[in-house]
Amino acid sequence: MEIIPKELKTGGDLPIILPGLGTAGFQWFFKVDNEHCVEVKPYDYTVDSMRRDAGTSNDEVFLITGISPGRTTVTFEQRRVWEKDGQAINTKVFDVTVVE
Repeated sequence: MEIIPKELKTGGDLPIILPGLGTAGFQWFFKVDNEHCVEVKPYDYTVDSMRRDAGTSNDEVFLITGISPGRTTVTFEQRRVWEKDGQAINTKVFDVTVVE
C-alpha cells in the first residue's frame, strides 16, 4: 500500500479529493492516528460544482487542517455504510506532517 507524504502549516488546510461511488452505496471513512495535530472534516463542494447527470457519483472531498506541529497518519477507506467491518474496496493513506 502506498503511503502519500504531505506537509502543511499550523492553521493551513489540505484538500483530499477521493473518487466517489455513492450511487453504488460506497462512502469514504477516515481514521486519524494522532488527533492532536490535525482535524479532518468532510467538505461539501457540490454547492460550488457544476450540475451532474443522474446516475453519476460525485467525488468526496475532505479537508485536513493543521492544528499543532506534529506527525500523523490519516487513513481513508471506501466501503458501504452497512459493511463498516467488511473489506474496503479502496484505501488511501497519508503521512501528514504539520509544521509551524
